[in-house]
Amino acid sequence: MIRRVTTNGSMYSYRSTLQRTYRLLNNTTQKVISNRQFSSYAEDPAAATRAFQLRRTRWNTQSQLTNNSKITGKFSQGWDALEKVYNDLGNELDQFDLLRGASDSTAAGRKALGQSMIATAESIVFTMNSKYGDEYIFAGADGLNAPFGWDDEGNLTFRGIRVDSDPNDPALQAQKAVYSIDVSGLDPTKSPQLSVDGLNNYNMLNPRNDLDTNMNDLVATYNNDATKAYTASYADGKLTLTAKAEGAVAAAPEAKIDGAAVTVREEVKGQDDRTADAQEAIDAIKSMLKETTFEDLGMGMEEGPDGKIKPATAFNSALCGLKYLGGNADEQDVYGGYGLDEDGDPRNFISLIKKAGQLLYNTDESSGAWEDVSGREDIDRLLGKIHDTLGKVSVTHVDLDTEVAFLKTNNDRLKALDDTLNDQIVETEDLDPADAITSLMWAQYSYSAALKIGNSILSQSLLDYLS
Repeated sequence: MIRRVTTNGSMYSYRSTLQRTYRLLNNTTQKVISNRQFSSYAEDPAAATRAFQLRRTRWNTQSQLTNNSKITGKFSQGWDALEKVYNDLGNELDQFDLLRGASDSTAAGRKALGQSMIATAESIVFTMNSKYGDEYIFAGADGLNAPFGWDDEGNLTFRGIRVDSDPNDPALQAQKAVYSIDVSGLDPTKSPQLSVDGLNNYNMLNPRNDLDTNMNDLVATYNNDATKAYTASYADGKLTLTAKAEGAVAAAPEAKIDGAAVTVREEVKGQDDRTADAQEAIDAIKSMLKETTFEDLGMGMEEGPDGKIKPATAFNSALCGLKYLGGNADEQDVYGGYGLDEDGDPRNFISLIKKAGQLLYNTDESSGAWEDVSGREDIDRLLGKIHDTLGKVSVTHVDLDTEVAFLKTNNDRLKALDDTLNDQIVETEDLDPADAITSLMWAQYSYSAALKIGNSILSQSLLDYLS
């Protein structure tokens, strides 16, 4: 059976073909304009999924690049600061001819050298308080507050804590003699005659006053005498005399009542609260030296079973300034310039310079004599330790230089990775220009052909139908 060709059938077929060729032309034109192989997930689910994974990886890489650049700048500025501390100030100390200043210089030169060394210590503090952006470089995990400073007594502090604290400091271990005198049996109504450490109260005790009032008057008069070796206090019928000087006192104070000797009981005042405070300060400093601020620099940052970041998978960007000012790894479980050594001298570079400078500055202005007979031995000891500490600063300076070199190398690696990911994204999402233009030309040709063929078919079908 011969199928009859009608005008309506021809028109329907023509419109359908024309629409298909037009859609092809439109899609091809859009691809050429956007230069993308697909514009929606439905067009190519596999390619779209891969593109999303690549873009997410590249976003992470760019974030890591930003972190790496920021940390590189911080560490580079830190390296420059240590360069100034080690080279400029270290060389300056050598140029001062410190040994000559300690042994042979005139009194004026010795004092001036001490003043210069004190100023040098203060200038190091300014250098170590350098900032990168809005953060202090050497403040550890707390970059918002200046790390180094001086307390009211002129001692170096790190984030408000005294650096040279040491619970084993002999000054904190010193004991004082304490003498206790029981005066509870005195009867103020009988005007007893009391004499304590050469101070009597013949004219002070008044029968009209009670015992506590009379004893408090005696204590006040006693403490006003600056020549006394003790400090008096009274409570609950007990008069207590505490030696002003540390260490054992040779003889107990003399005490008499009505001419008869009073039994004086000796006690010992043990360590005071300063020991506990010093231990607390050391523990706080050790904790700050262990602080970490991990940054993701593309090393597979992940947590361990304990919920903490694995150090091998991230970079610690916290710089604690005490680590770069000396220390003794053999005697301290946490390396850093804090505490005192076996001679009672500071371990950190800044305090050593200031202590040596103060020793020189305190020499006699006219004769240049040392304030203490051991002054020359002390300055020689301190000078040796200053140079030893400079060597430790040099080692940590090299360590920081190594970290800067790693950051720069890691930055190059991340840039190469970013370029590779970008190439893969282009390969997945973008069209080949030659193929895209060829497809567009074929689509235009097909559309033009559809228009011409449609016109011919419509004309012939109409004549056939009329005949």
